Amino acid sequence: MNVLRYRSPSAITVLALALPFIAVAATAQDAPATQPPAARQGRRNAPAAPAKPYTPVYLSDGQPDWQGFWRANPGGDTYDLTGSKDRPDYALQGDGTPKPGIHRVSGTTDGKIPYQPWAAAHYQNLSANIDSPTKPEYVDTQARCFLEGPGRVFIHSGFEIIQNPGYIVFLTEQNDENVVVSLDGKPHVGKGIELWQGDRRGHWEGNTLVVDVTNVKGKSRLDMSGDFYGPTTHFVERYTRVDDNTIKYEATVTDPAIYTQPWQLNIRFQKAHLDDPTYELWEDACHEGERSSERLVISPEAQKIMDAAAAAAATKQANTTK
Repeated sequence: MNVLRYRSPSAITVLALALPFIAVAATAQDAPATQPPAARQGRRNAPAAPAKPYTPVYLSDGQPDWQGFWRANPGGDTYDLTGSKDRPDYALQGDGTPKPGIHRVSGTTDGKIPYQPWAAAHYQNLSANIDSPTKPEYVDTQARCFLEGPGRVFIHSGFEIIQNPGYIVFLTEQNDENVVVSLDGKPHVGKGIELWQGDRRGHWEGNTLVVDVTNVKGKSRLDMSGDFYGPTTHFVERYTRVDDNTIKYEATVTDPAIYTQPWQLNIRFQKAHLDDPTYELWEDACHEGERSSERLVISPEAQKIMDAAAAAAATKQANTTK
């Protein structure tokens, strides 16, 4: 058996090999600078080169290939888009300020949805009763398994993108919702037709998918706290692939009957289930006849009992702290 042995170099050999490098280092240190200090400082502080635009992979029909599983970030919770209620929005930091670049509502001065006065009063009524609903109309539409509609469908649930010539389809993990975007250039359906997810007509602008959404039914809500839209609301969605694992989503929402000005909903989608190439969507059992929603409605008698119990607890707490 041949054994390759390593023989350590002698001290003389190491010194001989090192001397040229030591000499070069000393020469570089002692040599005068070839550039003035200002030039050297400017070179150190030069701005970084701009990031190269994302180069997509294209399918045979010319569409950028976006197929796979995605999830909103921040996402998973649609309690409140703006963070105005007790539970903060995921797009807010601990001190209540928006996280840079991912605040969900923009295009307004305060990051809130710009309601008309009557719409603001309607929202306040829904919001005040959403956690203890005394009427069926106070129960969140998601709890009743209605389809979630534009915007919310992408926040609440992970989804899979499937592409075929002339179409791009979003299959969601919650509520078994299918969002179909037609790319055939045909006009929208007639005005008398209302759809839970709206009629979506899209086209590609380079690496951006632009989707015009009309004919919405307007019965879904934007979040659990009561933010809403109506059957005349118009959504223009822009999906932009910014890197291998990120899609930027911007929806401009316009409806003069409800809002004082157009506003934007901003989300980022991240690639999901990268560690599991065998992952697949499973059926979600939620359906419009879900009986548990009936139990969410609190009768006036039950509400009185709850209010009395809360008042007694507050009185006890006050007496304890005296």
